[in-house]
Amino acid sequence: MIKCRLSAAVVLIVSLLFSLTAPAQTGTIVKGVVVDTNGEPVIQAGILIEGTSVGVVTDLNGKFEINAAKGSTLEISSVGFKTQKVYVSGGNIRVVLETETTALDEVVVVGYGSMKRKEMTSAISHVNSKDFSSVSSIDASMLIQGKVSGVSVSNTAIADPNNYGSIQIRGISSRSAGNGPFIVVDGVPGGDLTNINPADIESIDVLKDGAASAIYGTRGSNGVILVNLKKGSKDGSVHTTYSGTVTVNAPKRELDMLSAEQFRAYRTVKNPLEDLGASTDWFKETTRVGFNHLHTLTISGGNAKTNCRVTADYRYAWGVDLTSDRREFGARAGVSHTTRGGLFTFTAN
Repeated sequence: MIKCRLSAAVVLIVSLLFSLTAPAQTGTIVKGVVVDTNGEPVIQAGILIEGTSVGVVTDLNGKFEINAAKGSTLEISSVGFKTQKVYVSGGNIRVVLETETTALDEVVVVGYGSMKRKEMTSAISHVNSKDFSSVSSIDASMLIQGKVSGVSVSNTAIADPNNYGSIQIRGISSRSAGNGPFIVVDGVPGGDLTNINPADIESIDVLKDGAASAIYGTRGSNGVILVNLKKGSKDGSVHTTYSGTVTVNAPKRELDMLSAEQFRAYRTVKNPLEDLGASTDWFKETTRVGFNHLHTLTISGGNAKTNCRVTADYRYAWGVDLTSDRREFGARAGVSHTTRGGLFTFTAN
């Protein structure tokens, strides 16, 4: 009889402990959907009730159901997206996950597609638009100056805005042929950086080793520069953006020159010279303070299937050289459409 009473007591204690430690089943069924910034469903995203081990994952349509009490917090996470927390107040919820930038930075576009940086075996350097913000120039080639190892960008006639920078990858490779790299703009070979608005460039990839020749043949013997232009937004909204830059260039006297009186005194002692009495400072007379400004107006919009981007820009510059100036008007339009099944993508620029 004592053994039976002890067994009943043990069963009662275990039942009480289980009821205290087990997660509470009271609450409401919360339904929701998880999508990315383009409106596409996020599959296998994890939904966890904060502070517990109770959670579910989204289905093929990005939908989920979870039993959660009002006032609790849901933690939604997925690979490649930023973790987001949502307060449960009842009803259906819609969660939009933002892309994790650090994950995208590990993907590099190359001549034959795109691949992860850790899987690359060739010498490729990637410079994105975040590194362009500190450069104010109408010359797109100057955007990578000092940012890529083994690449020399110089402009010996920068006083004249009609002269553009010279790009050499790993030094001079030819005496008779050209030394400039092969330019590819959005997959179209034979591009020209002088015709591209720097504000339209999303990223620049530099192919520096033999892989460039393997893809583009002898045209890539001096290296290849892949220019990726910005595309239309895919969030279903229309965005209007204006950006402008202003640059001032001042000539610098590297040498402390003699004045006219000092020069006359020197030549009179060393080598008498006929003096016509002129005291003109020709360096000052032929130079000025350079000034250039770039204005860009962009309209972008669309969704994951169809999007477009239209850009208009105005560039005007006068150089340190007194007789040099440059005025340009430019426009660019890009439209992309993907078929319903995603089999074909049509792009027009």
